[in-house]
Amino acid sequence: MGDKTQVATIALGAQYHAVWAVAAGTTLGMMIANVPAVFLGEQLVAKISLRTVHKIAAGLFFVLGLWQFWELSNPA
Repeated sequence: MGDKTQVATIALGAQYHAVWAVAAGTTLGMMIANVPAVFLGEQLVAKISLRTVHKIAAGLFFVLGLWQFWELSNPA
């Protein structure tokens, strides 16, 4: 199973029957979203070690996981 972007691309392709337009649009959209992240990540790693970045990312994922567990354990 792909991520949300792949699922959205499939849905758009099925709805509009314009494979090339949907492929070009979704590719362009992902590039617009990812290119700045790559450049910012490169600048971040120049100032902070990659090991530190990995630890911060792991901590954020852990906190998000705990938050989701809490939300599922305590329904409104």
